[in-house]
Amino acid sequence: MVLDDRYPVLETLKEESGVTLYRVEGGWVFFFHVKTPEDRERFFRYRAAVRRLEELGLVEAQISAKPGRHYVFFPERPIVRKAPPKEALEVLAPLGFGPEHLAMGEGRVAYLAPWPLKAPLGPRKPGLLRVAPGLLFLLLGLFLFAQGLYRYFNPPEYAVPDLVGKTAREAFLLLKDTGLQVEVREGNDPTKPKEVVLDQEPPPGTRLRAGRTVRLVLNQARLTPLPDLKGLREEEAEGRLKELGLGVEARAYAESQEPRGVVLATDPPPGTPMPPGRGVRLLLSQGAEVGPTVDLPRLTGLSREEALFLLNAAGLQAQVEEVPSPAPPDTVLAQDPAPGTPVPEGGGVRLRVAVRGEVLLPPTPPSPPERTVTLALDLPPEAEGRVVRLVLVDERGEQVLYEGPGQAGLRLEGGYRVQGEARFRLYLDGELYREWAP
Repeated sequence: MVLDDRYPVLETLKEESGVTLYRVEGGWVFFFHVKTPEDRERFFRYRAAVRRLEELGLVEAQISAKPGRHYVFFPERPIVRKAPPKEALEVLAPLGFGPEHLAMGEGRVAYLAPWPLKAPLGPRKPGLLRVAPGLLFLLLGLFLFAQGLYRYFNPPEYAVPDLVGKTAREAFLLLKDTGLQVEVREGNDPTKPKEVVLDQEPPPGTRLRAGRTVRLVLNQARLTPLPDLKGLREEEAEGRLKELGLGVEARAYAESQEPRGVVLATDPPPGTPMPPGRGVRLLLSQGAEVGPTVDLPRLTGLSREEALFLLNAAGLQAQVEEVPSPAPPDTVLAQDPAPGTPVPEGGGVRLRVAVRGEVLLPPTPPSPPERTVTLALDLPPEAEGRVVRLVLVDERGEQVLYEGPGQAGLRLEGGYRVQGEARFRLYLDGELYREWAP
């Protein structure tokens, strides 16, 4: 059998948890059978760990993430008995790997296994430990057995620290001496720095015995690429941006053969990574030049006779629509286009004029019910020395909960009455840092 038309298989060494280890010509291949989202997450976490070792120059590997061919190849090198480098353990810990996953070679890591190794596979360099007297191992075994019995009957407990807002390195340093295991999965919050802990399970203060697992959500801060809005009408482009959590910052107009209001270009250009809440500048078509134009005057509030006189004097045509209204009869209620719009000579203008009649008002929608939300927030380290502004937004508008100098760890808490959907927003120096629902 030949893997990926590149690696002739000499022997199947191990199969566990959807991963098969092959010995191939020139090295080893860890082949992942990716069938479920959990399998996919496990492979990409393993791939990230291998790449971090490569960045440190500690390992040599070939990685494939093609559909149906998820594997990592490590060149064969003699296995030696020595402790892994400290920097290797520091970069692997946030991803759930430790020294039990590493097989060491001369000068660097031979390979990283996706599961704990009982004994490294591969050619070993003869060493003193292989010929050490059996008595030494017997005494060491008795000592470890005694320690195991003691820990079994007297398991230590540790309080889980507060890790949310900490970097991956800070979280690892807080947990490394507790005996607790770490399990990491990826999260995405573009409003927060990359490699920051977004959530943890169990919560801070929970007491766990050594060997239990603390699960962390580590931020990868993926941004949303700006779509191509060219050719869309203004309202369509604005709706598309709203779906992506973006908005329109400004509008500009230029002459074009495209109909008025069609998007000609955007700033920034399509494909630019955008964090949530950012604005996009639109360049819109104002239509082709059609000759002399007249700036439409303001007609609302005038009488029908006055409005028609002004339109006739400007060389424009009027289309009148009568609507029931409590306003004085023949009063102009609205006009289309808006005042100031350039209108070609002979162009038409629609007027809505009041007449007497029954006015049907739309039913008033019921107000959303009120409810109480709670806030318990410790300001992050990034708030130190910056201007902090915390607001609560609901159906009734925005209310400021705190505004003043920031201090890392400062606790803000309380209960508040809201109506309808509500969001907390935290600003640092006027820029949105975080937004969340209560």
